[in-house]
Order: sequence, then C-alpha cells, then structure tokens
Amino acid sequence: MIRPKLLALASIAALALPASAAIAATGDPALDAFQSLCLASPNDYLSIVKAADAAGWTETELVPEASDTVSITDKAAREKSVGDVHLTLLVSRGLRHTKGGDVAEADCKVSTEKPDPGVVDKTKSWLGFAPDSGDATLAVFYVKPGGGQPAHIDGGPSALNTAMAGGGFSVIKAQQDQSSSILVYTRFSK
Repeated sequence: MIRPKLLALASIAALALPASAAIAATGDPALDAFQSLCLASPNDYLSIVKAADAAGWTETELVPEASDTVSITDKAAREKSVGDVHLTLLVSRGLRHTKGGDVAEADCKVSTEKPDPGVVDKTKSWLGFAPDSGDATLAVFYVKPGGGQPAHIDGGPSALNTAMAGGGFSVIKAQQDQSSSILVYTRFSK
C-alpha cells in the first residue's frame, strides 16, 4: 500500500521540477514577479507570502477589495520597487459562493503604479497561446492549476466544467490601463 503512494509522490515531484525550470526571466518586473511568486508556488497562499518576504517584499496596508461573492479567510499585501517600477502584491484565499455551492478560491495579483502598454502582449508571448477572451487591454487565459509554465485548457465552458470536476482550474488575467498594469492568477478548486 505504501509503495503506490510513494511512486505517485515521486512522479509528482519529478514533473514539478521541469515545470518550475520553464519559467525564465522576461525583463519585465511585473511579469517576472508574477511568475516567480504567483506561479512558482502553485498559487499557495503561505508559500507566496513566504517567498515574497524572502525576496525583500515589505508589508503594506493595501488589501484585496471586499466582495459579496467571495468570503476571504486570509489576505496579505506586499510591495517592492524594481528600478523605477513600484510593484504591489495582493494575495488572498477564501470561498467563492456559487449557485452550485462554495468553491475554494486563491488569488495572487501583481500590479504596477505606472502603465505597461506591452503587458498583454508579453503575457501572450510568454504563455504561447491565444487568450480565451479579452481585447487589446485585457487578456484572459484558462489554464490547468499547478506551478511552472501554465498549460492551456482547450474546449471552452464544457472543458472548464470537466476541469472543475477533476479538481479545479486556474485563470490568468493580464490587464493594462492608463495608470497601471495588472497580472492576476486565480485558482478555483473543490
């Protein structure tokens, strides 16, 4: 009985190493922070906070916006400057209330206080596939949960239902506006 469990854990560990190595620096401070914190730690709240603290991010007073559809159980905010770019990290976890019942939600958001008109295109290029929705200033990608280089979920809404039934899925959003750029990684799981 123990042997199959150990083999399964070894397989998972072996798969995790190449995926994490697939994330390479892009030269964009926001995208690099997003990759190294939100994706390298499979959107795990405690791992992200510990990684941010270890990388020199400092606590700040910013908190995630309140929502009637999500009950936040844990939240943290950090900030850091890289060159002339001021970055903010918001991390939270809780429960999203849906008609079908509560779903666990974990969010990791990296934003800047200055616009980055290339953040959407850089994110598309890094991911290597087209967004599932959006426009020139917003791209939304449906991906399989986990660390490392995200894998696209093909097939539209039915594929998302299948993914949720199989444990969950994640959404990556890249957004640019006149005063900031924003990258968000949200993981939904049952």
